Amino acid sequence: MNDTAKLMMHRLIARQIGRDPSLVERAKHSLARSSQRYEGYDFVREWSDVLGRPPSTVRRRLTSRDEEMTRLRLSSPFVLAEGINFEDDALRRRIWKAAKRIAERSVIHQLTELPRIAT
Repeated sequence: MNDTAKLMMHRLIARQIGRDPSLVERAKHSLARSSQRYEGYDFVREWSDVLGRPPSTVRRRLTSRDEEMTRLRLSSPFVLAEGINFEDDALRRRIWKAAKRIAERSVIHQLTELPRIAT
């Protein structure tokens, strides 16, 4: 469920980048601040690579469901970037409720897709 909530947050961020590409620059500044504390960590280099791409590519990467981006969203510089605010409790609750619904539907779907065992 946490991965789903992070994906939802990054979809919102990707939309904001579409309206304001300067958010990518703000995320770079956020990453630079974090890199002082986490120097040598792989995610710093990986985020730097992502943020060095054109905004349209950054938007696609943010919403990608691949394993790398699922992992990177856990250390996203966008969450701490200036101009992006997820401090609104109501918004966070809506995201978590939606993520929970999606996770529950996924489990139900997986259970209905299980192969039947012949007896």
